[in-house]
Amino acid sequence: MPDPLAWPPWEYVGSGRFDDPSGEFRVLYATTQRRAAFVETLAPFRVSVEALVALRGVRGTEEPVHMPVVPPDWYQGRAVGLLRITPRQRWLDLRSAETREVLRHELARTLFDFGLADLDLSGVVGPGRQLTQAIARWAYEQGYNGLAYSSRLDAALTCWAIFEGAMFEPAGPPEPILSDDPDLLRVARLFGLGV
Repeated sequence: MPDPLAWPPWEYVGSGRFDDPSGEFRVLYATTQRRAAFVETLAPFRVSVEALVALRGVRGTEEPVHMPVVPPDWYQGRAVGLLRITPRQRWLDLRSAETREVLRHELARTLFDFGLADLDLSGVVGPGRQLTQAIARWAYEQGYNGLAYSSRLDAALTCWAIFEGAMFEPAGPPEPILSDDPDLLRVARLFGLGV
């Protein structure tokens, strides 16, 4: 079972929401709520919007619509790790309007260069990676150990981008993800997925 608290291999660095665009440091993605980890990682298995539109246009058939399934090798090859952050580190809280206003001023040139008229909550949690990675780079250069941000799929869920060099310790052994995991099943149902 892989260590969920290990820094990702360098070959996977670069495409994550808050990955360093310069490739200087790695990021460990974490959540405050266990369910949030499943929300963030199972979303790509949902039926695409394009497929939903196509399904709405199908008429005159009795054939059942097949539900997408979370492949067993997806959850069998993963584990949930619990960690405890070492106190007295600096974290940039993107959930805060005050933080976003500071970033609006600090990154004004970047926003302008990216063709963005403003910085708001949608920009810091949205799917566009160019801006979020620029924010991560700025935070790293300012001595932050990582970021706290809202999930783009559920604003009530808190996620963390922990920069390489931040200090934390495991809070117990990794837990395997089983097919009857309550959080896995709850999120799968939410997204219309079979397990």
